[in-house]
Amino acid sequence: MLWLEMARRDLADAEDMLVEEKWYRAAFFAHQAAEKALKALYPELLKREPPRSHTIGDLLRELKSAGIDFGEREREAQMASLSKYYTVTRYPDAANGPPWESVDPKEAERAVRVAKEVMMLAQRILEEEGA
Repeated sequence: MLWLEMARRDLADAEDMLVEEKWYRAAFFAHQAAEKALKALYPELLKREPPRSHTIGDLLRELKSAGIDFGEREREAQMASLSKYYTVTRYPDAANGPPWESVDPKEAERAVRVAKEVMMLAQRILEEEGA
């Protein structure tokens, strides 16, 4: 399960960036962790490679249409909200300012918390399915 291992490593990097007060980097790695945790479900449950999309909402919709339950709509919305960090934390012109000014401490901490929830949810789904 390489996707899940990569997600774990990205989550660890996100947590390290919180300690270093690099808020935009924490948010970026939080997005990466959540994206890869969801992509871990594809080979194990859908028996195919995940799409090349970086949009968490798209991944959630596709996985849901395959019968995977993520619970409450509010949780899904929180998960999908991580997608913005894919661009605003990487490109200097994506957030109308430098990436390092695009995320504050509270937002970074929320992103890492949501990424942890995605990771735990993906692990639970895989365990329940015997993958």
